[in-house]
Amino acid sequence: MATSIPGAPPAVAAALSRLQEELRAAAGANLAALVVYGGLARGRFRPGRSDVNVVVVLRDASAVSLAAIAPALQAAWRTAAVEPMILTPAEIGPAVDVFPTKFLDIKRHHLVLVGDDPFASLDASPEHVRLRVKQELHNLLMRLRRRYLAAAGDRAELMLAVADVTRPLALVLADLLRLTGKEEPADDRSAGIFEAAAAAFGLECAVLARLAALRQDPGRSEDLDGLSGGVLKAIATAAEFVDRMKEAKT
Repeated sequence: MATSIPGAPPAVAAALSRLQEELRAAAGANLAALVVYGGLARGRFRPGRSDVNVVVVLRDASAVSLAAIAPALQAAWRTAAVEPMILTPAEIGPAVDVFPTKFLDIKRHHLVLVGDDPFASLDASPEHVRLRVKQELHNLLMRLRRRYLAAAGDRAELMLAVADVTRPLALVLADLLRLTGKEEPADDRSAGIFEAAAAAFGLECAVLARLAALRQDPGRSEDLDGLSGGVLKAIATAAEFVDRMKEAKT
C-alpha cells in the first residue's frame, strides 16, 4: 500500500512505501526513524525538479550498518530521487548547534513515516541561529558578487545568477524574521517573505518584489544590472542588521 503523503505523486508515494518496507527488513531494530522533510513535507514538491529528502535515523551508523541499507536507498534514488541524510539519535542535538536553521526548518515541516518523532523536542540557541543567519547572508553576498563578475556582459547568465539567489535569500530572511520575533507571512512563498522582511529590516521592497517576479517569469523585461545592484545592497543591509543584533547585546 502506497504511503499517504499529501501532494506526493503516486510514484513517489509508492517509492517511499517500498523504502519503508526495505529499510525495516534490512535494518531491523537498528532503524529508529524515517522522516520526510524538504519540499515534499512543505507542500512545495515539483515533480522532475525536487528531490525527495529523507532523514534515516539509525541507532548504529557504522559502515556495516550503512552497507545493510545501501541497496534500499540506492533503489529509492533511482526510482524517485530520494536523497537521504543519515543520523544517529545522539547526533541530532549536536547537529542542531552547527546547522540550527536547517534543523529548525525540518522540525517545522516534516512527516514521520517510521518510528518516533526525533525532532519533536528540538531547540536551538538564538545565538547559534543568529550566527548561522549571518553566515548564510555573507555566503549569498560573496557568491552573487562572484557570479556577477563572471556573468557581466552575458544577459542570460546574469539573469540566472540573480534568479538563483531568490529562494535561498527568502529562506534566510524567513529565519531572520523568526529570530527577531517578527510576524511571518502565512504563505511562505518568496514574495510574501520579501515583503515582510523589507518592512522589518529596512530593505528596499521594490527591489525584492522585482526579484520575486523575475523568479516567476524569467523572460520578463528587466534591468538586470540595476536589479543585481539592488539585490546585493539588500543582502548587505540584512547582514549589517544581523551584525548590529550582536552589538546591541554587548
